[in-house]
Amino acid sequence: MNIPNSKIVDIRLPSEWLEFGILEGSHLITYANLSGKVNPLFVSSVENIFKKDDEFYLMCATATRSKEALKLLQKHGFKAVKDIRGGAYYYEKTGAKFDKFDL
Repeated sequence: MNIPNSKIVDIRLPSEWLEFGILEGSHLITYANLSGKVNPLFVSSVENIFKKDDEFYLMCATATRSKEALKLLQKHGFKAVKDIRGGAYYYEKTGAKFDKFDL
């Protein structure tokens, strides 16, 4: 996969960004908290970056949350959003470079 980082929304938790790293230039918007409650600002935060017809990708750790977030965004009219299959762990194995993240 050769996706520009600027077209990736990293929906993992901040603790995951700290532990695993981030893709420089990606958009960091947490989808849900540890208990699974969806971030009430998730959709509006994505709307501030991408238009409903823009192609972009969602990435979580293993592609479980990104599939849920994908459905939510599609419900809100996003037509070209996709998820990164296998998530960050698989994406790194395909050659993506994750950088250290500090708060």
